Formats: sequence, C-alpha cells, structure tokens
Amino acid sequence: MGWKIIFTKSAYKEYKSLPLNYYDLVKRVLIKLASNEKIEIKTVKGEKDIFRIRVGKYRILVKKIKDENIFLIIKIGKRGDVYK
Repeated sequence: MGWKIIFTKSAYKEYKSLPLNYYDLVKRVLIKLASNEKIEIKTVKGEKDIFRIRVGKYRILVKKIKDENIFLIIKIGKRGDVYK
C-alpha cells in the first residue's frame, strides 16, 4: 500500500529552490516515502501527526493524514530554520 504525497504551496516553492544535490536527495526520500519503504521518520515534539524526515542538513516536515493515505509536505528547509 503506497501513500500519496501532496505539497503545500510554500513547501513546493521551497522544494523547487533547493540546491541541485539536495533536490535529488529529497526527491529520492519522497519516492521512498510514497512507496512505503523504510526511512527514518520521527515525530516533532509537541505536535500531533507531524513528523520530520532528515536529509543531510535539510528537514522535511510532513503531516500524516491516515484516513486518505496522504502525506502532506508542510515545509522543507535547513535544520535551524524549518521548525520556526
């Protein structure tokens, strides 16, 4: 069973503006996420149903919508900036 990946408008803009090497890495991680392969995904402290995926010095914040099998990409950014 796979998952559908949807971006918020701002997250898609951040994704498209990533440096080329990180763009490819993030793309590979999102493909793994959609196909239900094993990746390191952790919950964000103090948040419910919001998770983070580490890709080098960048983080991907996702919200899991279980009823519809959707991962909503909320934000993509550098480690220090993404949680603000």
